[in-house]
Amino acid sequence: MNRQYIIAVPLLKDNRTNYLVLEYKGEEYQRFTHLVKHLFNTMKISDYHIYQGRDEEKIRVFVEVDSISLEIADAKLQEISDNLKQKLTKKWKCLPLLSLPEDYNIVTLPYKEI
Repeated sequence: MNRQYIIAVPLLKDNRTNYLVLEYKGEEYQRFTHLVKHLFNTMKISDYHIYQGRDEEKIRVFVEVDSISLEIADAKLQEISDNLKQKLTKKWKCLPLLSLPEDYNIVTLPYKEI
């Protein structure tokens, strides 16, 4: 029997995170990937990785940060999201979020790097 397991990992420990995550799911995944690269270049964000999910329309972007508070992470993600919304219909979510309980600020591990 061939089973696939989905592994979810917490993004927060003691109200701090080492990653900002954008999860996109939609038909414009290639455009989203291109826009993220361009936006991050403009915002001088260089330490990030883009992964494909189980299907090609699911994209996860992990931005490495140095143990920042949830409040700072939420503000940075809001800035990134606001910039993306100027060019693309919002079909992504950001994590971690201040509005979610710590137990819900989790992410599943990606399948392959883009």
